[in-house]
Amino acid sequence: MRRLSFLIACIIALSVPAASHAQALYDSTAAFTRSHALTQSMNQRDVAALWAALAPSMRTAVKDSASFATMLTTIHGQTGTIDSVLSEKVVENSGSRVYLADVRCSVLPVPATLMFAFDSSGQVAGMFIRPQTPAPRRAYESGYTERQTLARLRLPFEGEWTVIWGGHTIEQNYHAMLRDQRFAHDLVVQKNGSSHTGDGKKLTDYHCYGQRILAPGDGEVVWECDSLPDQPIGSTDAKNAVGNGVIIDHGTGEYSLLAHLQPHSLKVHLGQHLKAGDMIGLCGNSGNTSEPHLHYHVQNGPRPLESEGYPAFFNNLVIDDQPVVRSEIVKGQRVRPAGKAAKSAKPAKSSNR
Repeated sequence: MRRLSFLIACIIALSVPAASHAQALYDSTAAFTRSHALTQSMNQRDVAALWAALAPSMRTAVKDSASFATMLTTIHGQTGTIDSVLSEKVVENSGSRVYLADVRCSVLPVPATLMFAFDSSGQVAGMFIRPQTPAPRRAYESGYTERQTLARLRLPFEGEWTVIWGGHTIEQNYHAMLRDQRFAHDLVVQKNGSSHTGDGKKLTDYHCYGQRILAPGDGEVVWECDSLPDQPIGSTDAKNAVGNGVIIDHGTGEYSLLAHLQPHSLKVHLGQHLKAGDMIGLCGNSGNTSEPHLHYHVQNGPRPLESEGYPAFFNNLVIDDQPVVRSEIVKGQRVRPAGKAAKSAKPAKSSNR
């Protein structure tokens, strides 16, 4: 699963006109209080409160409240919520009070800078949130790399699939840069070394397209989407990165996310209790995806894009024709459910480290 680059995280930054000598600077204490309230409004996506705080010059720059709402939604998808404030200060700049804070965001792997500039009347004349440095191409520093899955999981499909992304390193798994997808997997069906027949220009050329996707474990459906269209090959839907899919609460503090399913293929509904192996829907190409595949990962919360990823250990599977009791899966492996055959097999040593 891909998403909009979190490097493009500016909401808007405008030059702030200097106050005249006859105007008093906005009080710094008030600037702190106002900034804290605005930060909360950003986390809550309270467009009305933020729009009401904007100076006329800001409103002109963003055209109208509808455009501003769209902008905020896009940025929130790239940064997530502001989790914590590492440091903050209010300074004077060109006759204005400027609030600057180093913050951590739920989606960004690096700290961000949050800025609100206030004119003499306390209205917001400029604001932005952006990563402090370009995001490094390195794995997100997770505290869960050695964590073992508590829920009993099976592979969420039938037959043999190939792991095209999966593992703990960037080389194995491009998702590893991202907090929520730190240990995610992308899987396809390959035949004769290819994921599709012909030139691969049609969705139906792809071997996994339309395959049954199954519940990886017992649990309750806590999020679902079934209405987004499949993307034609060569097109993506970055605004709806997950596409159609579900999130399942396994009751262990672990949540399975399955993404990119076909529209109107879900056989489950919100609040439904599932058993491992129950049909969820059909593999598709909805969301931010380059070709039909299944995206799967385990996370520690019920909201897409806003939780932290956990490693996923599957039980009773076959990896490269070798029955395995329990293991993670990594890039390049051929994997399939084993049925009863793997119960007496020895656990595989993880190849993620």
